[in-house]
Formats: sequence, structure tokens, C-alpha cells
Amino acid sequence: MFKKTISIALASTLFSGCFSLEPKLEPLDSKVIPLEWNNPVEAKTEENLTQIKPSWEDFVQNDTLKKVVDLAIKNNRDLKIALLNIQSARATYRISNSDSFPNVNANGDMKNAKTINSSNGTSVSHNYSANISASYEIDLFGKVQSLNESALQSYLSTQFAANTVKVSLITETINAWLTLATHNEQLKLSTQTVENLQKAYELTQKKFAVGVISQADVLDASTSLKEAQINVISYNTLIKQDKNALEQLIAQPLSDELLPKEFKEYENWLMIVKAGISSKVLLTRPDIMEAEHNLKAKNANIGAARAAFFPSISLTANTGIASKSLSSLFDGGAQSVWSFSPNITLPIFNGGQNSANLDYTYAQRDIALNQYEKTIQTAFKEVNDSLATRATINEQINKQRELVDAVSKSYDLSLGAYKVGTGSYLNVLISQRTLYSAQQNLISKYQEDLTNRVSLYKTLGGNEIIE
Repeated sequence: MFKKTISIALASTLFSGCFSLEPKLEPLDSKVIPLEWNNPVEAKTEENLTQIKPSWEDFVQNDTLKKVVDLAIKNNRDLKIALLNIQSARATYRISNSDSFPNVNANGDMKNAKTINSSNGTSVSHNYSANISASYEIDLFGKVQSLNESALQSYLSTQFAANTVKVSLITETINAWLTLATHNEQLKLSTQTVENLQKAYELTQKKFAVGVISQADVLDASTSLKEAQINVISYNTLIKQDKNALEQLIAQPLSDELLPKEFKEYENWLMIVKAGISSKVLLTRPDIMEAEHNLKAKNANIGAARAAFFPSISLTANTGIASKSLSSLFDGGAQSVWSFSPNITLPIFNGGQNSANLDYTYAQRDIALNQYEKTIQTAFKEVNDSLATRATINEQINKQRELVDAVSKSYDLSLGAYKVGTGSYLNVLISQRTLYSAQQNLISKYQEDLTNRVSLYKTLGGNEIIE
């Protein structure tokens, strides 16, 4: 009899899930997915494919920075939370998937009863039983299948959400380290400027002492010196804040071996990501994939909501043995017992609950669709913005270098003329401030180059996979 029960359950399994009531998702058109970038910087060649989505280990080429990023990946709490969310979603999917299989239980029962007969006598009866029960809902209209699909897509969405968190963590860590390196370099520049202004101030004091210049020049020199000293203090403060930010990302103290070294080698710190192939590569970006799977999950919920309008059929079967004594329950003296009870439920009236739930699932699907399209459009904007910067950044750096060289010569000439008494200190002061500003801007351009490389790595989606 038990074999008969299992056969019924297996037959119902084969019979169920014949189709789904989920609506078909239409592919996106070219208005949502442009075919080309606005500012391509590379020709479309197969060689570029290996440069489009590098892993962070290939993208980061500075050994010190690699250590910092690796610590962030191992220790960062946001990433740990994202990984735990994956575990939670995986468990939810397993729970939902269990509804696709029969529910089989085994149980034993013992009943002892004392009764009074018509002659006021009493009798005691004993009854023992052991049985196996199986229950199963026949998924004729795909309700269970749709709910299972929704749970699966939600799980996959969570995986890509974790990938997004990982890519964001990597880029945030890199940018924080680059900011620290930039502020260190600007601190060196400010410190050197203070030393130069200190010498100029001492020179003006000597000239004033012999009556060559007025006190106004001394005051101007003192003002410039104090401004430079304030800049040194400000950069020291910023560096401390940069270290605090990095320590939060890596979740441990920042040792000296993890600090940036020579900024002049910045060109070799990061790979320049190529972006010359079809823009469709962007559709594998983790946040876009997350939005896509979320859309599929919401669409699957429509199938379940539609199925709620149709009858649900469930089968329950029991088979086992019973005996009046425990000793004879398993020795051939027991009687076999069984039951089979199919059940059908037909929704007739529920106050419009099913209709409202269907409307809700459609609205949620449409929201997810618009979020999906918005995510794609935002991604294209981010890539095109990064490409626009990439196309001109080298030219900007070259021009800024030329400006620094020109202003540096002007400063040397004005300072030399002032030392021999043929020039005014005002010219020295103007040249010095122009030179300092040009040098600061050059360092900022170096940082802009690096952060643009990071931006291209991130906006193209990286290549970080979390299982």
C-alpha cells in the first residue's frame, strides 16, 4: 500500500507544473540600450576583450595598494553583510523549492481507553498504530512553480547585489588610498613652499634692515609664509582623516607598510581599462544584472497571482499498520490500514483580494521594469562621462606640466631680479602664488587620471564574482 501511495505522489509530480501563467517579458529596444559609446577611446578589436573587465588583481598594479584592497575584501563589514544576505536568500529559495516535492511524514500512535459497559463493568482497550503519510499539492496552474521561480530570481538578484557591493568596496578603497597619496604629495609641496617662503621672508627682513625696501614687502612676505604654514596644517589634518577612512574600510589599523610611497610612479599604479567594444558588454554589470533578476522575480509573482484565481488540488494519503498489542505490531499480527483523500478548493468570493493582489504584482513588475531601464541608462551615462574624461585627460596633464614649467621659470626670474635689486617683491609674490597653484593643479590632474581609471573599471562592471 505504501508503494501505491508513493506512486500516486510521483504521478502528481509529473502531472503538475505543466505550464506557467507568467507573462512574457519583452526585450528592450535600442532606445534603452544604445549600440555604441558616445566617446570611444579604442577601436573595436578582439584584443580589447581582455582589457574590458579585468579582475581587481589585474587592474591594481601597485603591490602596496593590492595589500590594502585585499584587507578590505577580507575584513569589510558591508561585504560580510552582503555575503550573509546571499546565504539568507539561498535558504529562502530552498524553502520555496521544497514545496515542489511531496511532504512525507512517519508517525506512531498509542491509545489506551477505559470504558464503562451497560452492567456497570469497566474494560480497558489498547490500540497501537504506525503509519506513513504523504501530502502534495498538484501544481496544475503553475502557482508553486511561479513562487519557486520568484525565490530563485530573488536569490540570484542578491548574488549580484553582493557583487555590486564588492566592486564598490574595491573602488572606494582604491580612491581612499589615492586620496591619501594625493594629500601626501600636496603636503610635500606645501612644506617645500613654506621653506622657500621662509627664505624669502628672511631676505626681505635683511633688505628692510638696510633700508632697501619698505616694511610693506616684509608684511607681504610674512602673510604669504603664514598662508603656506596654514596649508601644511590643513593637509596634515586631511591625511589623518584619510587614514581613518582607510582603517574603517580595511577594519584594522593602517600600518606604515600600507601607506603610499613615491607619487611620481603613479602612472604604473592602475591599468587603463579599454572601452572599445559593443556597449552590450555593459548589460553584465552587476547592478544591472541585479535589477534584471529582480524584474524576473516580480514577473514570476504575476504568475502566482494569476494562478490564485483557479482551483487548487491537494492529495493526502496515509498507509500503515495497527494492532491491539504493541508486541504484535510488527510480527505479522497487525492489520494494514490506509486512507486517500483528494481535496479541491475553488475560489468563489474573497472580497476582491485576488484581484487586488494581481493588480499589486503588475504594479510591482512595472516598477521593477522602470528601475531596470533606469539602471541601464544610468550606467551608460556613467561610462560615457568616464570616457569623455579619458579622451582628454592626457592632454590636460601635458598642458598643465607646460604651465608649471613656464610659471617656474617666471618665478626664478622674478626672484633673481629681486635678489639683485632690479625687481619688486610684488612680482615675486605673484609668481610664487601662481606657481604653487599650478603645481597643486598638476597633482590634482594626476589624481583625476587615476580616479578616471577607477571609474572606468567600476562603470564597466568590474569582474568580481561571488558564488
